[in-house]
Order: sequence, then C-alpha cells, then structure tokens
Amino acid sequence: MAESKPLLVAGATVHTLAGTAATGPPADAVLVAGGRIAAVGRAAERRRREPAAEVLELPGATLTPGLTDAHVHLTEWAAGRSQVDLGEAASLDAALGLLERAGASAGWVLGRGWNPHRWGGQEPGRELLDAILGDRPVALQSHDMHTLWVSSAALEVAGITPSTPDPEGGRIVRDAGGRPTGLLVERAGELVIGVIPKLSEADVVSAVRAAQPVLHAHGITGVHSLPGIALPEPGSFGVLSRLFREGGLRLRILQHIRRERLEAAIEVGAHSGGGGDWIRTGGVKLFLDGALGSRTAWLRAPYQDSDFCGVPLLPEPEFRAIVERAARAGIATAVHAIGDAAVSLALTVLADPAYRVPALPHRIEHVQCLPPERVADAARAGSVCSMQPCHLITDWRAADRHWGAERARLTYAFGSLARAGTVLAFGSDAPVEPIDPRRGLFAAVQRQDLEGEPPGGWYPAERVDARTALRGFTTGPAYAAGLANVAGALAPGAFADIVAWDRDPLACPAAELLQLRARATLVGGELVHC
Repeated sequence: MAESKPLLVAGATVHTLAGTAATGPPADAVLVAGGRIAAVGRAAERRRREPAAEVLELPGATLTPGLTDAHVHLTEWAAGRSQVDLGEAASLDAALGLLERAGASAGWVLGRGWNPHRWGGQEPGRELLDAILGDRPVALQSHDMHTLWVSSAALEVAGITPSTPDPEGGRIVRDAGGRPTGLLVERAGELVIGVIPKLSEADVVSAVRAAQPVLHAHGITGVHSLPGIALPEPGSFGVLSRLFREGGLRLRILQHIRRERLEAAIEVGAHSGGGGDWIRTGGVKLFLDGALGSRTAWLRAPYQDSDFCGVPLLPEPEFRAIVERAARAGIATAVHAIGDAAVSLALTVLADPAYRVPALPHRIEHVQCLPPERVADAARAGSVCSMQPCHLITDWRAADRHWGAERARLTYAFGSLARAGTVLAFGSDAPVEPIDPRRGLFAAVQRQDLEGEPPGGWYPAERVDARTALRGFTTGPAYAAGLANVAGALAPGAFADIVAWDRDPLACPAAELLQLRARATLVGGELVHC
C-alpha cells in the first residue's frame, strides 16, 4: 500500500493537531514516504530538498489528519446499506409507503431508522405491516436500534406467541388482550434477529469493500468498529481479516469484541491492542442500559411524568466480574452507558485500578446523561468518553421531554468533559445516524439541529471549539486505540493518513462545517479519494 517514491501533498494550510494548540511555523505541505509522514513544512522548501518526489497539488486546501469514526457498527452499516432506509420518513404513512415499494423482492423485508418521535403519536404495529406485505416476514430496526418492529409472519417464524415470556433485559409489547403488538424492546428483538437468515462472509466482505469509498469521501481513514446488534452476520474479525488478505482493506480498524465471544477470545490469546497497523483488537463491548428514544436508558430518578427509570441490562456484580475477567486477560472494556445511573456505574467500576489494562484505556460509549458530581471522574480514571455529537441533532427535544431540564443540562456534556481533561473520541454510531462526520463537528461546536434550533444553541455552555471537535475525530480516537504516537496527528513517523478539505475547518463559520468537502483523502500515503 505504500508509495514507491516520496509524495509531497501541497495545499494552503496544514493543521497537524500534534499539540493542544497551533504550534511551530506555518506549513502548507506534508511529505510522505513509505506510508508514513516524513516531514511537515513549506512546499517550496520540500521541493528543493526532495526534487524526486511526486507532487499532489491541492491549491487552497487545508490538510488535517484523516478522521477516525470512533463508534460505528462497520460490518452492519456496510451490509445494511441495502436495507429499506426509514430515517427520512416524517410520518407513519410515509414509512409504510417506502416499505410497500420495497416489498417486490422475495424473502425477508429488512429496514432501519424509523423514529416514532417524528410521527405525532402514531404507533407502529404488526397489523400495519401485514396489510401491505401480507405474510412476508418483516423486521425493522428503530432509529436508536433498541426497538424492533416486526410483522405477524416474523413473530410466527420466531415462535413468539401470547404465552411467550419476556426475555431477561427485554420486553415483548402486548395489547390489552396480551397479544404481541409487533414491537420488541431491547433484548426481546434478539428473538427475531436470531431467525433472520445470516449473511455469508463473502457477502459482508463485498459490502465493506463497496462501502469504503463512502468513508473516504467523508475524509474518514479509520474506524472503531463495534459488533453488529441488529443484523445476523459472520464474525467481524473474520470479515476484516479476509478483506485485508485479499488486499482490499483501506481503513485502519480497531475492532471490539462481542461479549458472547469474550471467552473464545481469551482462549486464543487475544488482547486489546494486539494486531498490526491495519486491524487491532479493541475491548469487550458490554451494555449497561438501553436508549433515550426507547425510554430504556437507565436513570437514577424516573422519566418525566412517569415512575419508570429505564432498563438496567447488567447488574453491578456481573458487570464487575466481566470487567475483571477481561482485564486479567489484557482486554479492556467498552461499555454502553446512556442514562445517568448507567454512566455513574460505568465511571465507578472502570476507575478501579485493579481493572486497568496497560495497552488500551477503558471507554464509555455514549455518556449521554452525565451526573453533575461525576464530571471530573472520567479524566481522573483515565477512561475515554466515546461520544456521538450527531445524536444531539435528532435527540435534544426528546432529552428535554423525557429527562427534564436539570438532567438535560449535562446531556452530551462535551464542554464540561473537555474542560475536566477527559479524552473525547467522537463517532457517528452508524447505522443509527448517518456516517457523515460533518454532522458531529457541527453539533459539537454549535449544539443545534440542522434547522438551527434551538436559537442560541442547546445548553451552549457545553459547546466546544472547532479544534477540540476535530481532535475528537483524530487525536482522541488515536489515544483510545493505543496509537497516540503514530496516528491522529500529522507528525514525522505517523501514518500518512491525510485529508485535504476545501475550506479550513478551524476557521470557517460553524454552519459551514456542514458544507466541508474532502477534496482528497490518503490512507497510508495512498490516494483513495480525489
């Protein structure tokens, strides 16, 4: 993958992000050799010193490190691009129309992205699917991927009847007569997911190969990949390893371990940070609670106008036991925690020095509702807060409505965590949200949705500046992956993962972050998008 001769990438400005602020003389070019950064400086001087170097001229471009999406379900997102996308359905009728048009193909109808909070109180159910798709088995993941909407045929295939008990950590929603409505919350969805025909490894390899250019076009050169949660698929490590062996991998990947595979990983000697320059082993992925949209995030006090505190998915003794078991094998923990009760428990357990893992820091995924008294604890414990600012765009109204102002004040608390010295790693949570990192940059800096609401920003004290937001997609993920010395910054010896933007993301107005365009993207010195 490395270039056979040096390459000089010349633009107008270089932001190395090698320090907490801009340092050193102004630079406008990066010299690449052997897949690594050889030098950063002035193009004219580098041309004199390296007359044999090839030159990639990008007049007016701003060069930064390539971006890393620190939370994406990579194989699931890639394979799911062929599913029915209900994310833009502004009403239940619109969603049904999309499904009816997709129903011509045979077999299961799979979809994702439906958001009942946009439907004015209209409730989905199995009868609506039955009416347009007949006896076809249908499984549709909600926007937050914590509720599955299924047809009667899907319930039948899964063997779900009125007498089927709720599984631990899940709920089969029932009508007044006790019959399943077609909504399966949290782990109840697994009853149907488990009977959907599994994709072959070759299918998923092809899907990831085809999806990589989409990432490159957004300036993404690496991802931290979480196991799929809603689509039966072969093991991610096998898929990625095969793609690498076939010479088709053009991303740097930190792949986390499914909880159910922890013992197998330990048995073969896997450990966090293991692997090479392209595929590394992350931590074991655990879930402490559900999600805001499904009202299953675990709270210390009930939801507004309710006596319900959400769904705790992992009791503290069991959580501690898994973290300890993994840590003894050199495997870090990446734990999903959204509600303040879940976040507090994660901060407490992962701070225990007995559970430290030398190669990688522990990390808390989402950290949406932060307890006020725990702001400084993540930094003190050394845990990474892996957050997805783009969720703010779609969820701020739901947070106000379900959690109330006092809790919402420290929801998506980027500013407070950054000021406390916490390492932030930003991502998209695709396929929950679009893979586009511009949405995350904009949300972190502006704290508004795409319509400019609310005026003045949602709890604007929690904004961060553009440099901090960009570091959330570069230096933060590099630290989280144990690659702080070779990734996330344009410095000699680092991977030559570079993106050239059509405008300066650190100087343009916040609204223009949504219009950023990657003019060129390089991975390991190879031009993968231009």
